[in-house]
Formats: sequence, C-alpha cells, structure tokens
Amino acid sequence: MEGNHRFNRITHVDEIAHLKSQWLSTLTSPQDGMWESFRNSAMNWGILFNDELVGYASVDEGNQLLQFYISPNKPLRGEVIFKEFIGRLKITTGIVGTNNLGYLSIALSFVNKLHINTYLFRSNHEVSLPEKEGTFWESQDKDNDRLVAFYHKSMGAPKEWLVEYIGGLIERREIFSLQDGDTLIGTCEVRKSATSPEFADIGMVVSPDFRRRGYGTYLLNRAKTIAIAWGKTPICSCEKDNLGSLKSIANCGFTSMYQLLSISFK
Repeated sequence: MEGNHRFNRITHVDEIAHLKSQWLSTLTSPQDGMWESFRNSAMNWGILFNDELVGYASVDEGNQLLQFYISPNKPLRGEVIFKEFIGRLKITTGIVGTNNLGYLSIALSFVNKLHINTYLFRSNHEVSLPEKEGTFWESQDKDNDRLVAFYHKSMGAPKEWLVEYIGGLIERREIFSLQDGDTLIGTCEVRKSATSPEFADIGMVVSPDFRRRGYGTYLLNRAKTIAIAWGKTPICSCEKDNLGSLKSIANCGFTSMYQLLSISFK
C-alpha cells in the first residue's frame, strides 16, 4: 500500500488549503507568527496516494523541512513516506514545534540531534509596570520611512522587505511607537493572527541606544495590554539565546509551554 504514493510540487497554495485547515485544528497551541510567515513562503510539496492529495510538506530555501502533514483519515504509515521524502530531496535538517504533534511524532523517529531553537509563550497573568517617559502612539502612514530606517538599524532586516512589512502593520493598525522628543526609542507590534482569530502575536523593537533600561519590557507589556483590550490572548516567541528578550517576556507575565526544535535527521 505504501508504494502507491508520490510527491508533486504545489504551484498554487489553494490546492492544499483544506489540508492546512485540517492541520491547524490539530495544533495544541497557536502558531508562532514569524515561523508561520516562513512556512507560508516555503516551497510546498503535495503527498498523493492513489492520485489523491492526502498530505503536504513545506521546505524552505535552505532545504530545511518546516512542515510535514498527512491526513489522519488515510491508512498510511507516515514514517515510510517521511523517510522517502527527506531522502529524495536530500533534506538533512528541519524545524518542528512541540505543539505540532503529527510532524513531531514522525520526525522523532529519524532524529540524529535536536536542540531548542525558539520558545513559544502565552500570557499567564497580567502585570502592572511603571510608565516610561515619552509619547506613545499608533503609528501612521507618515511614519513609514522613519520606521523602515529604524528597524533596519535596530534589527538589520533588509529595507526592501521592511517597506512592505511595516506598511502592512500600519494599514492593519498593529504597530505603535514610543518617542522622546525627536528620538524614536522603540516600537511594539500587536499582530492579529490570521489563522487563530482569538490570539494576537506581539513583539517589540528597541533602539540600540536605549537597551538595558527596561524599555523592552515596557513596550512588550503595552502591546500585551492592547491585545487584551482587543479581546485577544497575547502570544509571543523568542530564540533561546536571546537572554534580554527572555527576561522581558518573563517580566510581562508570559509562560512557555511549547518550543520550536531544530532537528538534524539520520
């Protein structure tokens, strides 16, 4: 029975929309927004059994496996198909969330090494923090160029990508700024989840000139407060080695129960 499957590149994401919807219903916690965008921009492969589309896999530009899903309604051994897929595409590494049990349970059968890449957090309790000096406001279209330059300097992200990213946040009213006089101290984002409407993915960016002064914690908590006011449950994430952000997240009343794992395959 396993011999009747094959893999096809997916040219239109609509072809696997029903499978993505199935997969989302299996998650034990919502997706991380950043990695969701990575999965959305990855190359998708359809998994067919007897010419029926029964699953899909997503592979990024670095040939890293970001997603592997087979409908649980089909009488297939996922491990057999997984082994053939990573072998055929010469895939040696992957990223999998501990909230993504289908992919995780199959991938663990082929692990050579693994380590935590990113912690996924959910709001646990509200906290009250002292106000910081400066003016806090919802960013507008007129702020776009300045914010692109600010993000580029603070994060190193490419300006071409930032123009579209910042523009989208402003259009959806999801980005806020803190300024002292003419100096932009930092921003926070409250991104409404497109796939889990009850959640908002929050984050902050602080100017290198104002770090280690509590601004990151302050801005993250402002974002959390906005999300709650919108009726959303705040979630966020942080790479495991970003100690400053981990401290800010903990100080804002978040708890991590899930992680993204980096895996190398046998």
